[in-house]
Amino acid sequence: KQWYQRRVRETRLEACQDLAAFVEEHSSPNDMVILGVDVCEEPGEPGYIKLTNNLRDAYKFALDGKSPSFTTWRVRPMGEEKYINDSILYSDRHVRVLQALDVPSEKLIGQSRLPSNLCGSDHVPLVADIQRILAET
Repeated sequence: KQWYQRRVRETRLEACQDLAAFVEEHSSPNDMVILGVDVCEEPGEPGYIKLTNNLRDAYKFALDGKSPSFTTWRVRPMGEEKYINDSILYSDRHVRVLQALDVPSEKLIGQSRLPSNLCGSDHVPLVADIQRILAET
């Protein structure tokens, strides 16, 4: 079991490293980059840190440095799981985050958690108002 958990962590980190490398390779400093991602990692874990070396988290910006209370919340045979796995990441050079939609309350989610009648996925939708900042000419 420990081998499996270690391999899952390594695979998640590799996926985040690959995504960060892809963005770097296929974009220039003048490009507007916006990614909606399920990184399968909490803020502060290695893959998330790798992605946010060059990209910013729209929710952290909109929530004054905080993360939403959860982005996925489900009940599994081994127990309840509540995580912050999803992010809207952006290049801050030409983009301004105006606001982000708050995640639903625990009361709205309900006792059976996600998916539910409110949300057909075990992840809540993330929404941010993002404005492109035009370069001065």
